[in-house]
Amino acid sequence: MTHILLVEDNQSNADLMIRLLETEGYTVKHCTHGLEGVRSVQKDPPALILMDFNLPDVDGRTLILTLKRRTGAAQSIPIIAVTARTGIMEEVIAERFGCDAFVRKPFDPQEFIAVVQQFMKKPAAPNGDSGASVGSSSGLAHPPKV
Repeated sequence: MTHILLVEDNQSNADLMIRLLETEGYTVKHCTHGLEGVRSVQKDPPALILMDFNLPDVDGRTLILTLKRRTGAAQSIPIIAVTARTGIMEEVIAERFGCDAFVRKPFDPQEFIAVVQQFMKKPAAPNGDSGASVGSSSGLAHPPKV
């Protein structure tokens, strides 16, 4: 099974996202530092990357730009920014740096999973449900406003 790479330095946030993703049947590799995440992508490319912007060793946006400019598998991996940074400009900046979607922390768990499911085939559920999808007029996928 393909996995999701989570690059998040806050352990509480990481624990929550890992629990939500594993409950849905996904396998998650967690890195607390950006450069550790880059090495992980090079060694074992994931199907999806969830990237915090505020990392201790490197700005997440710079890391996203680096990954998107690489050739090979890393260039085509979808990246979802998961950040506490707010505002429409953050979404625009994330899109310019190469993010495929944007999730603001704190987030609603169901909305978070819905965004992930846009990029990952949901593991088959007993009832055959393949998950929902959400979109955005800004070009970035993000949870709908409730």
